Amino acid sequence: TMGDRIVVMNTGVIQQVADPLTIYEHPVNRFVASFIGSPPMNFLKGTLVNVGDALYFNEGAFRLRVVDEMAARLSAYQGKPVTFGIRPEDLYDKLFITDAPGDSVVTSAVEVVEPLGAEVYLHLKVGQHAIVARVGPHDRPEVNQDIDLVFDMGKAHFFDPDTEEAIV
Repeated sequence: TMGDRIVVMNTGVIQQVADPLTIYEHPVNRFVASFIGSPPMNFLKGTLVNVGDALYFNEGAFRLRVVDEMAARLSAYQGKPVTFGIRPEDLYDKLFITDAPGDSVVTSAVEVVEPLGAEVYLHLKVGQHAIVARVGPHDRPEVNQDIDLVFDMGKAHFFDPDTEEAIV
């Protein structure tokens, strides 16, 4: 059972003090983001680029459109490296999300399917990164199959790659 407030420490230094939901949804840095949640948050390296009037996270092999609500807070990082974070439960198989915008979908290679009863962990290769998606028990693609993976960009996190502090 969790308490009303949690203190997250790293080598004896307090990183964040907040209620569990705030720590989970709004981690102050990459350490806190990776500390809470199972499986832990996925992290991908890339840059932020403007395409037309929209801001995108560019991994090199693919790009994802940043939601407008986050774009203004990320404008200082345009053209610069960032670390993109997404929790496993904020990734979906496009077969089950019919209205996903195309600029939030990436083809991913299934490397491992880990059925756990009420949920399934999909270990995927996306661009240059290995990530984990936590999906429902009905979603069981085959190993070595490609699936279209939907990123819920409204739940994305961005971190400064040098300080590891949360940008948004």
